Amino acid sequence: MVSILALGTRRLAAAGQRAAIQIVREAIDHGVTVIETGYEFGDGRTERWLGLALRDGYRERITLVWQCCAHLRDYKTSMQQFEESLKRIRTPMFDLWNFHDMIYDNDPDWLSDHGGLDAAQEARDQKRVKWIGFGGHKSPHIHVKLLQKGFAWDAVTMPLNPLDATFRSFEKQVLPETIRRGAAVFGCKSIAAGGLATAKIIKPEESLRYCFSLPVSTVFCGMDSVAMLRKNLKVAAGFQPFHAGEMDALRQRAKAAAGDGRFERYKTTLDYDGIPGQVAHGFRRNP
Repeated sequence: MVSILALGTRRLAAAGQRAAIQIVREAIDHGVTVIETGYEFGDGRTERWLGLALRDGYRERITLVWQCCAHLRDYKTSMQQFEESLKRIRTPMFDLWNFHDMIYDNDPDWLSDHGGLDAAQEARDQKRVKWIGFGGHKSPHIHVKLLQKGFAWDAVTMPLNPLDATFRSFEKQVLPETIRRGAAVFGCKSIAAGGLATAKIIKPEESLRYCFSLPVSTVFCGMDSVAMLRKNLKVAAGFQPFHAGEMDALRQRAKAAAGDGRFERYKTTLDYDGIPGQVAHGFRRNP
C-alpha cells in the first residue's frame, strides 16, 4: 500500500537545502509514503539534501523510487549511477529502480542490448532493489514496445491528465496494458507540466483529482514549496473519485485544446527532454 500522492524531487533543487528538507519531512509527516529521486536531479544536490531529510527514521517510512539516468542504457553507467546515488542518499537500497526518460524509439532495444536491464536485475538479485520499472512522457508506442518485450515490469510511469485522453493517449493505450500485465501504474504530469494552466480550461486541483480517479497506485507531483505541498496534500486528503460521467465531462472540456498537442509539449517538442539524453541519442552535441 502506498499513498496516492507521491513527492517528485526534481524541482527541489530550486528550493534550497533548508526548504527541501522541510518539504520532504512535512510530506512524510502528513502521509506521503512515496518519494522519487534521480541521479541527474539538481546535479546531485537533490539527492544529498534528500539524504539529510531522510535521517532520524524518515527513510524507513517511505517507498523510495530511484530514476536511473544512464541514457545509453548501458550496464557500466547504470551501475555507476546506482552506487553513487546510494552514497549520496546514505541508504543501503532503493525500493524501485526506474529507468528514466524512456522517450526515444531505440530506448527499448538499447535497454536490453546495452545491459542496463541486466544492471537492474543484478541489483535486485543482490537485494539492493525490490522492484524494477520504467517511465517516460513522449509517446505511448514506446511504452507499449517495452511492455511487449517480455520482461515482467513491476511499475510503469506515464503522463495522465484530461488533455492526454485525446492526444497520443497513455490513458487509452498504455494504462490498460499495464494493468493487464499486473504492473503498478504511476501517474505524472497531472497538470500537463503547466499546460492546463496555460489553456485555462481545467483547474489544477480538478486535474489532480482526475488522475487520482484513474486506476493508479500513486501520482508523482513535483513540489518546490511548502505552499504547493500543502495544496496537493489537501486534494489528496479530501479525495473522492470522480464518477464516470464527471471524468467524461473533463475529457470533453479538454478535447478542443488537446487536439494538436500544443499544451502537452513534452510529447511534441524537445523542451522537456534532458540534455544528456539528447546528446546520447544524437540530437545535440555535448555542451
